[in-house]
Amino acid sequence: MLWNDLEMEINICSKCNLERTRMNPIVGRGNKKAHIMFVMDDISEVEDRKEELLVDKDGEYFRKFMEFSKFDIDDSYFTTLSKCSAHGELVSEETRLLCSEYLMAQIALVNPKYIIAVGEEVTNYFLPNEKITDIRNIVGNKYSYMGDITIIPIYDLSYLFKADSKEKWKLVSILKEL
Repeated sequence: MLWNDLEMEINICSKCNLERTRMNPIVGRGNKKAHIMFVMDDISEVEDRKEELLVDKDGEYFRKFMEFSKFDIDDSYFTTLSKCSAHGELVSEETRLLCSEYLMAQIALVNPKYIIAVGEEVTNYFLPNEKITDIRNIVGNKYSYMGDITIIPIYDLSYLFKADSKEKWKLVSILKEL
């Protein structure tokens, strides 16, 4: 599958009820040949309206945090578990399962060395046997995934607002190692 095919499939997708409420699905953003792929949980209403990831309050803060960390986000690829906004509602496991083929296709196309699992939801998706209940206990740990891909869990974007300086510096050091 090629990027154009994947984007077309996502744009015409009607597998779940989010198709009725979304404005436009969002495939992802960034370098499609990146060594680092960030996977976030869901698309916010603001991102849905603006048709781009990382443009809401959490995303803007994250981009500033990355800038401060001297981490070039343009060298990474960003995507989500689900490709449509649930407009504030929780995205069901069934919906995530229906969207998972798109995420797997993105992983195959990007072929990253690292997948940064942003938050507990995403970490539990990639590491279902770990049963994560507090992401703070495993931030920065490395897990093997699909052969030569390394999964690295980090805090949820919204948690960065309230994280203490020690937690923020831990994240900076994790990112600098990559």
